[in-house]
This record gives sequence, structure tokens and C-alpha cells, in this order.
Amino acid sequence: MPKLYSYNQLVQALELTSPILMIDEALVADDCLSGKASKLMSINEPVFMGHFPGHPITPGVLQLAAMAQLSNLIFRLTVPVIAGTTIMLRHVHRLKFRKPVMPGMRLMVESKLLERRANHEADFQVTCTTEAGLASSGTITLARVSPTLQEAIPMDERKPSPWAEKWSSDEQFTAIDLMKYLPHRPPFLLIDHAVGICNQDTDVCGYKNITGNDFFLAGDASGCYPSELLIETGAQLGCAHVLAQPENIGHLGIFLCIDEAHFYEQARPGDQLVIHGNCAPTGRAGVASGDFWIDDRKIAECSLKFVILPSIE
Repeated sequence: MPKLYSYNQLVQALELTSPILMIDEALVADDCLSGKASKLMSINEPVFMGHFPGHPITPGVLQLAAMAQLSNLIFRLTVPVIAGTTIMLRHVHRLKFRKPVMPGMRLMVESKLLERRANHEADFQVTCTTEAGLASSGTITLARVSPTLQEAIPMDERKPSPWAEKWSSDEQFTAIDLMKYLPHRPPFLLIDHAVGICNQDTDVCGYKNITGNDFFLAGDASGCYPSELLIETGAQLGCAHVLAQPENIGHLGIFLCIDEAHFYEQARPGDQLVIHGNCAPTGRAGVASGDFWIDDRKIAECSLKFVILPSIE
């Protein structure tokens, strides 16, 4: 028989809770190869205070989180458990965002196992729909991995990212400065500091300090920064860079599709995430890519498509 998971059972099974647990209940098919889940979107959710004030829209990466969580549940039931391992989002492929998800809607999530591989990875076809139709769809890969055992490294012994020297003398922008260009606000402003925002070239650099007090870390028992949010962090950096250009001031950047995203390691409290981004707008649309670094280690990379709109409406 299909297995029904209540919210409390999902908390126990996935070791996640508010604010990052993005499904309220789930139903896994009796063959454990597919599943459905639902999430009721409420205006009371704190994320809507920051995305966006006065115009609440569910962030695309939280739709991705819902997809990954349902797939994680299926993964746990179909891929053998290995002691001392954890499950992480490894890859996102052609995840398209088609319709906005607003407060008051019911988000319906579906996941279907496509392939299991001998390296303890599995691919899933995933979708999110609402009363308005298909909201997002794509393919994701989960993997069972050994957690990286990172011993504390003294601050004066850490090796900087390859971009540290390049950006050390450029114009600096604080989070307050960035809010002049971005509609994002806490708790969904995910950039703490940036460099080169107003430059005319396509490169930009940003920083996100990962702390145990971070809003989203509170919901993950592993203490890791959710991998889905790395994509949003990079998207906000690229958005600020594009919207700081004179011809785009006062406009809005929306990302339409995650073409590819690869995750190699997770960020933890005490890590300073360094993002090197490259944005190439061509008229109203464009392509952006980003590399994510902790010290001298690249932990993720992604590419996405975006569009520039006159306003949130």
C-alpha cells in the first residue's frame, strides 16, 4: 500500500523542519518509485517578508527544495542505507520556472525515480503545480555521500579563493548597499557583501557568511547551508550586478531556468562562501553562471537564465 507521511513524520524521516522543510505531507507509491506531496502556501511564512515586500512570491529555489525533499524520501526507501553517509542534492538539470507560486495556493509536488546507479546516485523527474497550472519542472540527482570531515583550520592558515586578490581593491558594497538595487529583504537577502557590482564588465564577486544563527540553518539537523540556497545566493549576486547598470536601475531580475547546477560539498557554520559570477544580458534576457568557493575549494557551480522586467507587477 502507498505510505502516507504526516508533517511530523517528515520531520523525523528527513531531519528537517521549519523554515526549510517545504512539504506538509507526502504519499509514496507502494513500489517506492514515485511520490506526491503538498505544501500549503501561507502569507504568514517568514520568507514572504523578504521575497518580495508587498509582492509575495514563493522563491523558485524553495520549489526546488520541495522537489528534492520528496525525492529524498523516495531515495531513502530505494537506495541501500550505508552507515556514516548522508544524502545530498548533487545535480540539477534544466529546471524551468513557468508560473509564480503565491500565498493562498496549494503547491503539489511530484517525483519519479528515473535511474539508480552503482555509485549510490539516483535521478528523479520532478514537477511542482498549483491551481494555476505547472509551476516548475526538471530533473535532479541525489547522492549518498560520506560527510566531509572538516577540522577547524586556524584563520591565518586558510588558503584564499582564487578571486581574493583580484577583487581586494575594487569598490565594496554592503548588504545595505545591495538593497538599493535588489527587491530582496531579510530573511531572504542572501548576500552579505559584494565587490564590483557597478562595473561595466561581466564579472562580479560576492560573499555569504555561513553562521549557526542563519535563519535557514535552523531547520536542518545536519547544520549545513541548504544547497538549493547556493543557487539563490548566486542569482541575487548576478541580479544586483545587472540591476546596478544605469539602463536597468529600478527594474527587476527574475530567473527562468536553472540550466545546470553541480554540488560537490556543503557549506557549514564558520565558512565564508565566496561567489564568482558572470552575467551576460542581451536585451531583456540573459545567461549567468557562478562558481562557489570555501577557501580554495570549489564546492558548487551553476548556470541559469534570467529576464529583466520593468517591475514586480
